[in-house]
Amino acid sequence: MDLSTRNRFACAIVFCCLAFFAAISASNASSSNAGAADALPAEALRNSQSRYLREAASGPVRWQPWGAAAFALASKLKRPMLIDVGAVWCHWCHVMDDNTYSNPQVAAILNARFVPVKVDADERPDIDSYFQNAASHLTGAGGWPLTCLITPSGSLIYAAGFLPPMPPPGGGAASAMVPLLERIADAYAKDPAAVDREAFALARKIASQSSPAPGSGVNSADLRREIIASLAKSYDPEAGGFGRGSGPRFYDFPAIRLALAYGFFQHDAFREMALISLDKIARGGVFDQLGGGFHRYSTDQAWRVPHFEKMAYDQAMALIVYSEAYQFSRDSNLLEIIAGIRSYVNQTLLDPVTHAFFADQDADAFKGDDGSYYTWTEAEVNKTLPANVAHAAVIFYGMSDSPAVAPDGRIVLRRPLTDDQLARRLNMWPAAAKRLQTRAKLPMLAAREKRPAPPVDHAIMTDRNALMVSGYLAASNATGDRISRQAALAALDFVLTRLRDPHGGFYHVWSDGHASVSGVVADQVYLMEALLDAYQASGDTRYLREARTLGILIADRYRNRRGLLVNRSPDIGRVQPAETGDAVAMYDQPMPSVQAVAARAMRTLGEITSEQSFLKIADALLAPAPGMVGAVADSTLGTLGLALEERADGGATVTIVGRAGDPMTQSMVETALGAFRPGKVVVRVDPSQKRTAIPSTIRAMYEAAGHNAPLAFVCAGTACSKPASTTQQLRESLEEFRVAEISHTLALPEAPATTSR
Repeated sequence: MDLSTRNRFACAIVFCCLAFFAAISASNASSSNAGAADALPAEALRNSQSRYLREAASGPVRWQPWGAAAFALASKLKRPMLIDVGAVWCHWCHVMDDNTYSNPQVAAILNARFVPVKVDADERPDIDSYFQNAASHLTGAGGWPLTCLITPSGSLIYAAGFLPPMPPPGGGAASAMVPLLERIADAYAKDPAAVDREAFALARKIASQSSPAPGSGVNSADLRREIIASLAKSYDPEAGGFGRGSGPRFYDFPAIRLALAYGFFQHDAFREMALISLDKIARGGVFDQLGGGFHRYSTDQAWRVPHFEKMAYDQAMALIVYSEAYQFSRDSNLLEIIAGIRSYVNQTLLDPVTHAFFADQDADAFKGDDGSYYTWTEAEVNKTLPANVAHAAVIFYGMSDSPAVAPDGRIVLRRPLTDDQLARRLNMWPAAAKRLQTRAKLPMLAAREKRPAPPVDHAIMTDRNALMVSGYLAASNATGDRISRQAALAALDFVLTRLRDPHGGFYHVWSDGHASVSGVVADQVYLMEALLDAYQASGDTRYLREARTLGILIADRYRNRRGLLVNRSPDIGRVQPAETGDAVAMYDQPMPSVQAVAARAMRTLGEITSEQSFLKIADALLAPAPGMVGAVADSTLGTLGLALEERADGGATVTIVGRAGDPMTQSMVETALGAFRPGKVVVRVDPSQKRTAIPSTIRAMYEAAGHNAPLAFVCAGTACSKPASTTQQLRESLEEFRVAEISHTLALPEAPATTSR
């Protein structure tokens, strides 16, 4: 069972509500059923767009869809509600459906004494986000599956993760579904008003204590220093990444981006932390060494054994950070990872019909499976390959020396040895060892493709597509791959054409030939950033106009009175108190912080358009961060830290003045896009277009140059570099031009020793 990012290292669930229920229902006696199971509509999920919900429609539990009808039914029947939040890719959700919810006793209690509601976390991220946050504050529960018990008025009274039907030997009522359901049903039947009052009061109390009060003495500069310092303190020199312990571990790709940025502007030790982390992660079992792409997370500290589902958003975030790392380091090994991610996505997640990206791929190929599609035995390798190649593959993929063993006993492939280390082990030249790797990989991949593959969720989601567009454009900018750019723009055009809602925003899901589910704030924010990335990469002003319109909509529709971005779904309002979800926007969980991405996008839009209103919105979006987060920082604040770092250390606006059809202009653009510079914004100005607005400072310098050849200007803060007339000059300006040096008082570690990559 995995935990939410916000609580991912908290493995114990605190069952603090049971004492309250014990006081209400001391006798623990069962009350008479409030109504027969027939009071609940049967197969109510049968026509759902969600594959996860459809799969549960014919089970013994009479699941209801989330909505006003379910709450009205609970009020009418005077029953509490069970909210099961899960996803089609979630292994433990399948296990719970197959074991707990298929149990006749569990099904009978739920059907007779509760209104059970099943929620697809991917289809309704607004509902999932609320319950994840509220559950973590109330009981410490989190992740998927998430089991929440609420009153018909929407007050959360209990939350847990995975629950078996009956207690294990020595376990208590809190560790299993049947005794828990009986206890809560009895308490509610005895005095529903008391349960509702106490649960609501408890939720309000916890919500009021969940965030530091504004004006607590922490400012943006303090918070930025705390976030940076937390990376230094939590860096794991043995396994890479940030955070120590026994696992599970998530990738912290946004935090690695922050480390790269800080390494560029201030301290090279952070660059090494980032590059070493990316290398160690990619060599682990969490990266599919045959087919490419990242599994969702590691079950251990050293990235050896993953949970095997693959999420589109993880591939997108990985593409961005590995592309930036390649731009910074020019380490050719990173190109292999970028190519592996794109190969996986192109073959598995890219829809050949719509040219958009699917949401995810399951871990399980069949009932009771747990990632066997990806794992191997030595006997299977020996059967697939010639003897000498098999011998090399067993060593190369870490099968013979402390192998990474999956729960079913099969071996997870990883790459513990570098090419040189493998050559020494095999006593041959590195080129010969490399050829053996290729001779092993392709036949093993072909043999694997004959196995039953885990299914792909064909839902097309705006937030995931937007992130993937940004990921593909980042890879294209770094590597010069035009095909990736074309794929990104095709997916973006599909979203713009097919997922637009009547109010100017965008729906969340496209499935079965039409768009549905009101878009959440993440859909709009990630799409705005993707549009700005697309404008900079292509020069197509249509994307800039769309980004500007969306920026205005986000600022008007999704901010609350404290300046925090929140969802505005009409049917989430019944769940109280809504304030508990506000601080969530600051954290990466598991996708990047909505608040911080919006601030970065608004800043980019303001730099491109020279409209001060967007720059002011960017500052306003960052302003609540110190009061919401306080001085307690960790790697889940990576995107927020990146936004603060880019604002503090200047970033750069690269203005390229030249005719659009001039090859030198295009070379300048490609150089600007391909260079590493955190917070960089690329603006194209064609002086031959009469309507083109050229900033006065740039115009003066361009005219002073006295010729019509393309020129590039790098500006940071209020200063600009000398005009660049060659790509080499532009590259040097991007790497070397700085605003005034900023002093930092951080207790920094010694620069970590560089490992062979």
